[in-house]
Amino acid sequence: MRAIMLGFMAACIVFADDGSFTSNGLELHYKTAGTGTPIVILSGGPGLEVDYMIPAAEPISTTFQKIFLEQRGTGRSRPAELTKESLTLKLLIEDLEALRLHLKQERLIILAHSWGGMYAMAYAAAHPDRIERMILIDSGGPSLAFGQWFADNVESRLRPEDVDARDAGTEAERTATTQAARDAAALRVSAALMPGYFFDRAKAIEFAKSFKEGSLHRDMGAVLSADLATHYNPGPGLMKLERPVLIIHSHQDPMGDKTAEDIHALIGSSSIRYLNRCGHFPWIEQPKAYGQMVQQFLGIYVQ
Repeated sequence: MRAIMLGFMAACIVFADDGSFTSNGLELHYKTAGTGTPIVILSGGPGLEVDYMIPAAEPISTTFQKIFLEQRGTGRSRPAELTKESLTLKLLIEDLEALRLHLKQERLIILAHSWGGMYAMAYAAAHPDRIERMILIDSGGPSLAFGQWFADNVESRLRPEDVDARDAGTEAERTATTQAARDAAALRVSAALMPGYFFDRAKAIEFAKSFKEGSLHRDMGAVLSADLATHYNPGPGLMKLERPVLIIHSHQDPMGDKTAEDIHALIGSSSIRYLNRCGHFPWIEQPKAYGQMVQQFLGIYVQ
């Protein structure tokens, strides 16, 4: 399974501090901004650095402490060797539970994008009583069924020059002899594919230019995919979730509206808010409407 969401975008933010905690013998890291009730930010990929989520979290007021988690396999949270034993969905779920205990929270508030939404749902399915509320932003689905149309939808939007750049990056990835070279080639592929994720091609190209070396760990997605194929099935657990869930979904997201509807059908306490003329990154293409949805759900008063 190719990475579900690819991209990186930096933004200006003052991080209050770095933090770390231990889960199953691995030290995991996070960055924080603001003070108050913690809200955990989960990035997509799998395998993306969390920094691209900085603008997505911007509508959250400083009365919340934003916890930008560097997921197992990314950033400073990488095992000495990334293997099918050191990176599993079970371990990732246990990582979030360890973070909850570390933060001394009875329940977690989570804001998650793309693969991060799938991660959040897997945790919520395992621990429905540990969720305070969740925001799922253009999330992957409650099963891997969306993969049947997702890649085709991306491909259908590419121009010939995008396909040529994608193919060149894929060949470079195939012939790379080091993990760093594979990651760099995968980043080239992600830049080429980016117009397939956006409604506005110009914004896609601008976003792709903001990529930085090292922002994508291709091996995380490669290792985790096989485990997800066997163990990703949050549906039964999500039916037990009774806490508020906001599903933000963009009509032009290649995930397709059905993906959001499938999530909504399982979580009785969820609501869907749609955005139009918008793809996979709503804080870039529809920032005002996206921000209002987040703030309203979190009860943030903005004049």
